[in-house]
This record gives sequence, structure tokens and C-alpha cells, in this order.
Amino acid sequence: MLFLLNVNFFFFSSFIFLIWLSLYLYIYDLIYLLNYSFFFLNSCNFSLVILFDWMSLIFLSIVFLISGCVFLYSLDYMSGDIYIIRFYFLVFLFILSMSFLILMPDLICLMLGWDGLGLVSYCLVIYYQSNLGLSSGYLTLLINRLGDLFLIFCICWSFNYGCWHYAYLLIFSDFMPLMFLFLILASLTSSAQFPFSSWLPAAMAAPTPVSSLVHSSTLVTAGVYLLIRFNSLISGVFNLFLINLTLLTILLSGFGALYENDLKKIIAFSTMGQLSFMIFSILMGCYYLSFIHLLIHAVFKSLLFLCSGIFISGFMGVQDIRFMGNLTVQSPLISSCFMISLFSLCGMPFYSGFFSSDLIIELSILSEVNFFYLIFFFFSVYLTLIYSLRMYMYMYILNINMNFFNLSDFSYMKVSCLILLTFSVTLGSVLFWMINNLYIYIFDWYFKYTIFYFFIYFFVFFNSFNFLNFNLFGFLNFFFGKMWFLPFFSSTFILSSFYSLGHFLFTLVELSWTEYFVSLNFIFLLKFMNFYFNSLMLNSLKSYLISFVFFMFIMLIFF
Repeated sequence: MLFLLNVNFFFFSSFIFLIWLSLYLYIYDLIYLLNYSFFFLNSCNFSLVILFDWMSLIFLSIVFLISGCVFLYSLDYMSGDIYIIRFYFLVFLFILSMSFLILMPDLICLMLGWDGLGLVSYCLVIYYQSNLGLSSGYLTLLINRLGDLFLIFCICWSFNYGCWHYAYLLIFSDFMPLMFLFLILASLTSSAQFPFSSWLPAAMAAPTPVSSLVHSSTLVTAGVYLLIRFNSLISGVFNLFLINLTLLTILLSGFGALYENDLKKIIAFSTMGQLSFMIFSILMGCYYLSFIHLLIHAVFKSLLFLCSGIFISGFMGVQDIRFMGNLTVQSPLISSCFMISLFSLCGMPFYSGFFSSDLIIELSILSEVNFFYLIFFFFSVYLTLIYSLRMYMYMYILNINMNFFNLSDFSYMKVSCLILLTFSVTLGSVLFWMINNLYIYIFDWYFKYTIFYFFIYFFVFFNSFNFLNFNLFGFLNFFFGKMWFLPFFSSTFILSSFYSLGHFLFTLVELSWTEYFVSLNFIFLLKFMNFYFNSLMLNSLKSYLISFVFFMFIMLIFF
């Protein structure tokens, strides 16, 4: 216990030190680069590079803050687990891999962190050793290995330039087409964008502290962070391609969360939508705002996961929101934390999510984007509000469907939630006050009240939504609730072909069907040849005539 508290002290003290160091580097516009060359091959330089700028350090400080809260939270949540030491080692390896990814601007060194994130996330998803965890872990591992493959292609292509540094590669104008396509595909797999979206809801089989760390601030944001670093290459056909994919993912996540009843999967769908929102802002040229929104989203989404973990523990493992209700009476403190993070997710005014998301929406409207894309973008923002209010209705307004247990056993869990609550309320305003004072709000005032129109329209839509659930449009309900059948085409559709081939080979070889296919046909062949040779031996006139005609035909052809 004392060792784990020391680990928490290390993470929180590192957060304080790194946040001040990043502000110092930002104010004085400083960048520190450590370079150690360890191998030369012809003109290629293999080196270990560590980059210290304000962007990498402030991101690393947020990762350390969430990691400290997750370790503190796990003291209660994982207290009865017999493999808790293995859990802490896996989480620590995950944080180490994320640190490599953030601080190393070299593609080969970055591969250490990228590959570590995928492997350790697989170990954490299958931590409970259940059939569901194993299938979810295989799906997570498969898609993340695909992203590793694209990144390895990118590294191999960079071999032509003799170096793998960000700043060096951005110089070449012929760098863009093929290599940047590999970078985009690697980023899409990590960020769970369409068509690689099915692994993120499946990864909710992991313990809740893992979901809070992995699926809010580390693994899923790695692809967005990579796109922010290579933002100057996004142009032309790649821009149009990514806009279509992000809008598809936002709609997919919105409808998936709207028809989902599992609490953790709803939060996973919201994470998928927010990642698409960040990538969309990068495509609009707001990569700096996208990075600020990435930091703010990491904090309030971690708080959302941790509060949901307390609810799930209190309900003895039940994750269905239809069994919950009137939680403000049963757990007022954690319900307040949950609602504040939910308001930040919706972009309610003066919460932390408002400061970045509202400005991104304003700049997206003021940019020269297609009006059709803008309608889809606003509809996806509206879907975020709808499924958040649906979750609020089921968990806080409707009657109690199941009693809440273990009300007073979560001291460390409550402390970690209160720490994240403080930053969820203040981080957005603090970042914009301390880091940037160039952005001003120039949107018309009457557009600010559109969110209240959405609130009013929600209650009209909620009745029609309940009406739709009574099998009026059963196929649409099933279609949107199953992520447009994307998990089927990502896993079952592919695996079923191999399973069918394996079953055929099993029946052919192991179950003695080889005798039917091979030996029986061979017996038929022997019977036919035996019958023919017996006819020759018995001086059959027909056989002799046929042989004579055949012989004469051969003689006429060749002679």
C-alpha cells in the first residue's frame, strides 16, 4: 500500500513539475532536443531523439495526472483481485509506452511506444480472462497490429531519405502521397475511425480504471497526436478523404450511443465521436485548438469513466442503464461529478469542454467548408446532446429499478474523482487564459442559444424515440444499435471463412472423409480398368475394333 501511494505521489508531483515546465517553454518559445546517434548505415542515421517542447510536455503532464488518479482509484476498485501486482505493472508499462510516443519525434523510436501501447492494451483487455475479454482482446490486437503494419511501411519508405525525424521529413515535397497515406491509416486505426471503429466498444471488457486511462487520454489519442505533428501535410485529396471518414464515424458513434444500453459502451461511443471531432478540427486547420480539446477531453472523459466504475461497482457489476435510476439520492457526490463531466461533454457554457468545442464549431462555420458537411457536423453535435440527455434521463430522473450497494467503501475512488473534477471544471478556462489570448469569440449572439433549442427539442424527440423502440422500425433500431454491422464485417465475417475452411479440412482429414474422397474413387478407377483389361483378355470383338480404328487414326495423323 505504501509503495502504491509513493507511485501516486510520483505521478502527481511529475504533473506539477511538467505543467510549469511546459508553461516556461511556451512563454519563452524554447525547444530542447536530445539526440544520441547509435548506428550509421551508409547515409542513414539511426538515432535516439527526445523532444521537449511545450506541446509534448503539457500532454505528458495530463497523462501523468490521469495515471495518478487511476492508480489511486485502483486501490479500491482492484482491492480484492489476486493479480493486482500484475495489473499495476501492466498499467505502468502502458504509461511508459505513452511517454515514448509523446517525447520521441523519430519514427523508429516512436514505434517503441506505438507497439507497446497495442501489446499492453491487449494484455489489459483480456485481464479478466473471460471469453468476452478474449474475443475483445483479439479484435483490439488485430486492428492495432494493422496500424503497426502501416507505420512500419512508413518507416521503410522513410529509408529513402536517410532519417526518420518529423522536422526532417516535412522538408521533402515528394514525401506526401504514399507515405502520408500510411500515416493516415495508422492514425485511423489507433483513433478508432471508420472502418476501424469496432475495437473501441469491444475493449470495454477491460477493467474500468484501464478504460479510463487507455480509452480517454492514451491509446485512442495517439493517432490524433500523430496527425497534429504532421498537420502541414494534410491537404488536397487527403483532406476530403478524411472529412468523409470523420463525419461517418461521428454519425456511427452518435447512433450507436443512442441505441446502446451498456454504460461503458455509451461512453466509448462518445469517445469515438470526440476523436472524430478533433480530427475534423485538424482538417479545418485548427490543429492547435484540436490539441487543446484533446487535453480537456482526456480529463473529463477519465472522470466520466471513473464515475461509471463506481456506479457499476455499487450495482454489483450491472452496466445496463435501464436498471439504474434516481442516483442523485443514492450517491449525490459521484452523481455530481458524473453530471459535470457530462455537461463538459455536451459543451455547456462555462464548463471546460465549452471553451474548446465552441471555438472549433465557430471556426468550422467561418471556414469555407461544404454546407452539406456542415449540416452533418451539426447533426452529430446534436446527437451528442441527445444521447447524453437520454443517459441523464435513465440514470437520474426515472425511478429506482435496482438498489445501490456499498455506499461508503469508496474513499480512494472518491478522492480520485474529486481531483479530476477540479481539473474538469477549471482546465478549459486556465488553458485559454494562460497559454493563448489570441482567440476571440466573434459568433453572433443568437447562435449561442441554439443549445437551449436542442434541449427543448430533445423532449419531443425522446417520446418519438421511445415509440420507435416498440418494433415500429425494428431493423433501423438493430442497424444503428449494432454500429451499422461494422463489428460483424471486422471480425465474424472474416473469421467465419477461416472457420469454414478449417471445418472442411477437419472433416476431410480427421474424421476419415479422406477415405470417401480418395480411396473410394480410386476403387472405382481400378474397377473400370479391370473391366477394360478383362474385355481385352476375353477377345471381345468390340474392343479389338475400337483399338484398330484408334491405331489407324494415329497412323493417318502422323504418317
